[in-house]
Amino acid sequence: MLEELLMAFINGILLGGVLALLAFGLNLIFGVVKIIHMAYGQFVMLGFYFIYYFHTAWHMPLLVAMGAGIVVMGLLGMLVQLLIINPLLNAPRLNQLLALASLIIVLENLAQVIWGADYRGIPISMPIIQFGDIFIRSSYLLAFLGAIATLGILYLFLHKTYFGLAIRSVAQDVEIAKGMGINPKVIYYITLAAGGALTGVVAAFFIPIYTVHPHFGASFTLMAFVIVVFGGMGNLMGGFISAFIIGVVTSITAVLTSTEVADILALVMFILMMMVRPQGILGAKA
Repeated sequence: MLEELLMAFINGILLGGVLALLAFGLNLIFGVVKIIHMAYGQFVMLGFYFIYYFHTAWHMPLLVAMGAGIVVMGLLGMLVQLLIINPLLNAPRLNQLLALASLIIVLENLAQVIWGADYRGIPISMPIIQFGDIFIRSSYLLAFLGAIATLGILYLFLHKTYFGLAIRSVAQDVEIAKGMGINPKVIYYITLAAGGALTGVVAAFFIPIYTVHPHFGASFTLMAFVIVVFGGMGNLMGGFISAFIIGVVTSITAVLTSTEVADILALVMFILMMMVRPQGILGAKA
């Protein structure tokens, strides 16, 4: 039993790294554009489909297909900014939520029309890593290392480049950023492109682990939203910490009980956090 719990803890840490990357994009978009991207998980689903299509239909090498999928998702992020978010920037929050929630239905049905309802995936054989009585799927370890490396690159981008500093400036105070010569609309497009590209990166890491179907993204949208709010809306470090908390707790609970109970516990933790500390772990009080 001890070995199973240790294995669950390790797998929870590995899962937390990927969840942190998933939540990072959603958090970044909210922190800068101040809008909740309700269809974020569906973008992961689309990224998965694009990589699958590029590899199987266009016969691209897998790594090239992943790169192409990331680029396409970045462009789709900019398209969403242009067609949906820009007209709603000054609209009531409810209007924004309803519009982006409607996008969930559009994307899921569009995926079903184009690719059908069957499960699709790219068969990749990856070994199981063994440390004594502990077994770790190398696909999970690869996804974890890739997610951490991506988060490191994003940290450098946000702190060491002009556009990264501009994104942080707009996130902190739009009016002061304007006074410094920063065009918020340009930064919004860059942010949505970065957020869209991140869904492509997550999809690429998911290729060896999952198969995709039109409703694949729903659970990831909910999980990303829970992580972001649990850590503090707009607080990137809070989302990073909460991703590992949720990953470890759900993984250990799934071993002790079932995956259904683990999902329930994650949502109960979320509800209790909203009751005790509505701003999240590291969020600031309004």
